Amino acid sequence: MKRLLLASLGLLALVLVPARTVPMPTDDLSQLRTLEKSVATAFNDKDVDALMAAYAPGKSLFVYDVFGPPGTYLSWDAYRNAFEHFFAAVHGPLHYTMSALDVEASGDVGYSHSLQHVSGVLAKDGKPFDYTVRVTDVYRKINGKWLIVQEHVSLPLDRGTFAPLLHT
Repeated sequence: MKRLLLASLGLLALVLVPARTVPMPTDDLSQLRTLEKSVATAFNDKDVDALMAAYAPGKSLFVYDVFGPPGTYLSWDAYRNAFEHFFAAVHGPLHYTMSALDVEASGDVGYSHSLQHVSGVLAKDGKPFDYTVRVTDVYRKINGKWLIVQEHVSLPLDRGTFAPLLHT
C-alpha cells in the first residue's frame, strides 16, 4: 500500500511540474500584452518574420495603415510586403515604443488601443523621421493562440492646416 501511495505521489508530481521553464501567461489579457511586446521587439529588430507571427494568416487579416500607397492591406502577404519595404527604407535602427496600451478580451475575441512612437533615419536621403500614431488592434484566438486579425493605424490632422500632428 505504501509503494502504491509513493508511486501515485510521484506520478502526481510529474503531472504538476510544468514542462517549460519559461512560464506562459495563462490569462487572455496577459497573453495579449505579451503579443504586443513581441510586436515591439520585432519592430525594433526590423524582424519581419517575428513581426508577422503576430498576425492572422492569409486573407483573415485586414489593415488600415498610415503608410501607402495603398494604405489598405487585405491579407497577411500584402502587409508583410509593406513591412519589408518599410524596413528597407530605414537606414540603421528603428526606435519604437508603445504607451497607453489598454487591452480587453471576451471569449475568443479581443481588442486594444495604444500610442506607438517610431523614429529613425530614411535610407534614401538620410533625413530623420519621428512620429506617434494611434493604433487599434482586434484579436482572435485561433487554435488557442491570439493573433491580430484587424489593425487600424491613424495619424491625427491639425484642423486648421490639415498637417499631420506627429506627436499627440
